[in-house]
Amino acid sequence: MPEASQMTHAERHRVLVEALAGTIKPVRPLWPVRARLGLWLLLEALVLVWAATHTGNDFMRKFGHLDYALEVALFAAAATLAAMLALRLAIPGRRAGPTEVALSVVLALVGIALVAIGEPMRTGYSLGEFLSVGVGCAIETCLLAALPWIALWWAVKRGAPMRGAAAGASTGAAALLFAFALMRIKCPIDDPLHILTWHLMPVLVITALSALAGAAWLRFRPRGGGGESRT
Repeated sequence: MPEASQMTHAERHRVLVEALAGTIKPVRPLWPVRARLGLWLLLEALVLVWAATHTGNDFMRKFGHLDYALEVALFAAAATLAAMLALRLAIPGRRAGPTEVALSVVLALVGIALVAIGEPMRTGYSLGEFLSVGVGCAIETCLLAALPWIALWWAVKRGAPMRGAAAGASTGAAALLFAFALMRIKCPIDDPLHILTWHLMPVLVITALSALAGAAWLRFRPRGGGGESRT
């Protein structure tokens, strides 16, 4: 093969195309967003069944109160919308629409407002009781979100997300907001201070960490033959 300085433009173009073609590997096409979202919601339904059958909370009676039913429904809807945005971000050239992002945020904020005004805030906790009960709920929130988060992360990673932080944030928000809704079913405590501290804080913290992880590991980076990113 002639040296690069002696090659014509057409020859250099042919060599480049052949080198790039050699790195291409066939991949399975992604399923439609609705199909992948449906599978993720099926997983969440299984987690819901487990949570509903492993609790002493009389949540069926509480569903007779409109504010409680709305809380659960709003957080579940916000989580579903966030999951759809995460799966959409896995498709090159697709982005999260500002209207959908705003709607997801508004749904969550309305749900938080309903929690804050739903019951009088209890102030008679001892610090030990507040911490011992609350830490357990925070851990349980994370555990309920773990499998859905892993499944959604894998589904997004199979695509080619160009905005890693946004994809990571959407993935974390979807799993954690659904876990928040599940904890309203599983946890018998309705005190706003407990819910906002030990149920909501893990949602915010883990979603932020998921965004950071997405920026580092979710963003698609094409690789050349040498295995390094090229610009």
